Amino acid sequence: MPAEPVRFAYWVPNVSGGLVTSRIEQRTDWGYDYNRELAVLAENNGFDYALSQVRYMASYGAEFQHESTSFSLALLLATQRLKVIAAVHPGLWHPGVLAKLGATADHLSNGRFAVNVVSGWFKGEFTALGEPWLEHDERYRRSEEFIRALRQIWTEDHTELAGDFYRLRDFSLKPKPLNTPSGRTRRSSRAATPRPRGRWPAGSPTGTSPTARTSTGSSNRSRTYATRRPRPAARHRSSASTASSSPATPRPRPARPSARSSPRPTPMPSRVSAPP
Repeated sequence: MPAEPVRFAYWVPNVSGGLVTSRIEQRTDWGYDYNRELAVLAENNGFDYALSQVRYMASYGAEFQHESTSFSLALLLATQRLKVIAAVHPGLWHPGVLAKLGATADHLSNGRFAVNVVSGWFKGEFTALGEPWLEHDERYRRSEEFIRALRQIWTEDHTELAGDFYRLRDFSLKPKPLNTPSGRTRRSSRAATPRPRGRWPAGSPTGTSPTARTSTGSSNRSRTYATRRPRPAARHRSSASTASSSPATPRPRPARPSARSSPRPTPMPSRVSAPP
């Protein structure tokens, strides 16, 4: 496989507490004006991706939160080249609804919208919204089915799915996203051939397997990216041959309390992989 260039991403501080979710005053700001300036600055300095966080209620200092998909679209409309990845929880979305939103956002941004599927860890968000809290392995199994559904909706004319978590009956999405899950634009006359890219959450063997089973480590450009938790070195080495290249993602240093200064793009934490 030919070498791919290193790409850079930063974590969007769209929740209060910034990148370290602290109650200590930060130099970052969770508001739109600051984040718009940050996105433009990142784009002008060679960053390729921005990842919006997802939080639905306060936790560990994140008292205020902007919703990730709508906030990502706002950043896309404020930039010209930056690709913005919105984190989503499968348990709080139906894949058909998210597929429609993703396709529209992809058209409005000329093919720069992406989705980061995270299985979720904060039980309180699900129970507060009246949704069941699944055990660890079941949450990953639901995410696998969610991504399979997204891939079908974005690539097939009519989608049928009778899964354990989602149902689709002769569902047709029009228009499709400008870009297919393989990364090829629909303006091309060549057929799309989706392939796995990126990494899946890997806190356990359950978290390492969906990519291999579904070939959907990523599933949208509109793509689907997945966050990755630290894992034992041996398992990390064994999976390296199946994972594609990912951007350099050094851990950001916690911001020191100070007066607000000019925004600076912050590299995305190492637990997030954003394939090209």
